Parts: sequence; structure tokens; C-alpha cells
Amino acid sequence: MTRIKALRPAEGEVRVHVATVGLSALGTQVAGTVEAVARDSIGFARGDRVAFRSDKPASGRVLVAEHDLIGVPADVSLDAAAGLFPCALLARTVVRQVHTIGAGDRVAVRDTSAIAPFVRAWAQHLGASIVEDDPQVEITTADIRAARAWKSAQGTAQQSAADVFGAIRAGAFDGIGFSTPEEARKGSRSPVLLHPSEVTLAA
Repeated sequence: MTRIKALRPAEGEVRVHVATVGLSALGTQVAGTVEAVARDSIGFARGDRVAFRSDKPASGRVLVAEHDLIGVPADVSLDAAAGLFPCALLARTVVRQVHTIGAGDRVAVRDTSAIAPFVRAWAQHLGASIVEDDPQVEITTADIRAARAWKSAQGTAQQSAADVFGAIRAGAFDGIGFSTPEEARKGSRSPVLLHPSEVTLAA
């Protein structure tokens, strides 16, 4: 997990201005904008839009190891990067690696966790039909566990991230809403709690 601290960037670190934080079954995902980089930085520059996993909620300005960051495309909102990316990435592993789902497949999602809506959305994005009876593919809780244990090589991980951002851009997860802290206290059952930093949500 990323270690967060409020100091000047040291070797291998960048300072990120936090815009929004997503809390889901997979933990905390933070998104924001790079404010400063260390002299040895080769991957990111001031103004880049980024996201990263954290072991605790973050706000304000934080230091993050450069290798823990993923770049967020300009046409994907920081809210989506914080709120959708982790669960969508895990769901991608289920439908593309644990199973190989494609157009025309009949898929039953038997898992009932917070990841299930993302799995259904991915399957439909790939052209599959979600069914209850007579499926060709059944996705179970064991498949979700297998996906969580899946280890990807660096190149594969980069391609997976690109696929997730492409699916977000295409609207694959538009039906999965976010809850604000206030909505969650009132009983919202959204799989993602989105907490804006400094009042407003980033675009």
C-alpha cells in the first residue's frame, strides 16, 4: 500500500493534490493532480492527472511513490478514476482472464458481493447477455477470489488499466452510482462511497 506523508518529494516521489477519494470493497482509491516531482522523475510531470491506492483516506497534498501512480486520461473524470477503477479492474480480470467472455455468451453472475455489478457491466460491455437460466458461463464467488489473487506482469497491468479506462469512457459502468457520505448514512447501498476533497468534485 502507498505510504502517505506531507513532505517535499524525495527521490522516486511526487506530490499530489487530492481531488476525490473512492471507498469500496477493495479499499481506498485516491485521484488528483501532480503538483511537484522529484528531480529524478521520469514518468510524471506537474499537472498530470493520476490515481493511486492508499491504506487510508487522504486529503490536501500528499506524497506518493511514483511507481504507485497510474495516469488518468484527460477524458476520464477523477471521480470515475477514484470510484470505479479498482472494482472495474478486478471485474476485468474475472471476465477476461479467469473466464474469457465474449459477444453472444450467456452469463450468470452468482456472486452477490459489491463486485457483481461491475462483472455484469463488463460482460455486457463485451457483448454477453446476463441470464439466470441455462448460462454458458457461471461466475461465482470463487471466481472473484481467484481474480483477487491474480498477478499481472507490468505490461499486462498497463494494458488492463487502459482497457478499464476505455470501458469507463464508453459508459460501461454508467449504471453504477456513487454514494456520498451523507447518502451512505441514510442507507444508500451503492458499491462505492465517493468522498470529495475540499468540498467540490473534480472533473
